[in-house]
Amino acid sequence: MNLNSADSYIPAEIKTSLDLPPLWGRLGSLSPGEAELVSHFELPRGKVIALSFQLGRSAFEEIRARIKKVLRDEDGYYNYSLVFLDPAQAELLRAAIAGTLPPSV
Repeated sequence: MNLNSADSYIPAEIKTSLDLPPLWGRLGSLSPGEAELVSHFELPRGKVIALSFQLGRSAFEEIRARIKKVLRDEDGYYNYSLVFLDPAQAELLRAAIAGTLPPSV
């Protein structure tokens, strides 16, 4: 797990429930199947969340992921290893990372 060492971050909105307001965080690394998320908010390992973020010119909404691993750093931020759950969403991420996805997802 990469503890806050990425040169750039992708701001992300985190939804944990339909009944609660969204939280915020930053994606430090992103691949079609996994991501690393940093947030000041504590979430348990195993929890399913929905992420919304911009990747280049593409907007992604409610990408479902499960929290695989949680570490808290000395500054009080939580570092999460995530696994994406929906293969169709993972394919859209793959296309966006490769630069072959049109701007509207």
